[in-house]
Amino acid sequence: MKILTTAAILLGLSSLIATPSLVLAHHSVGATFDPQATVTLEGTVTKIDWFNPHIWIYITVDGSTEEYQCEGSSPNSLRRRGWSKDSLNPGDHVTVEGLKARNDPYSCYARSVKLADGKQLFSGNASELGQ
Repeated sequence: MKILTTAAILLGLSSLIATPSLVLAHHSVGATFDPQATVTLEGTVTKIDWFNPHIWIYITVDGSTEEYQCEGSSPNSLRRRGWSKDSLNPGDHVTVEGLKARNDPYSCYARSVKLADGKQLFSGNASELGQ
């Protein structure tokens, strides 16, 4: 019985040791992005990373050679808003409305993405969208 108790304690401690890096990797939108500084980017999708805890959309803005990275909500949250992995593809022309990053001029938090056909996909949570 002592062996099982010791194993359980060690397992619990090992998960606590591993957890801080996960907690530090996640952040609130307001910590990284300025809710008072909005941005509208129009350009071509170059890449999409559909991973937890947030997706990332990379676009080359029209008239620029710089690639911008736009963070979105979690894949699970986006699925509930009608997104799928096929909603955006490299080469798609989009308009991203979002919040500027506090420390990176080429990064934003995508609150919404408008596709060339006019369909609009929302990324932010209800409080971020003013709902």
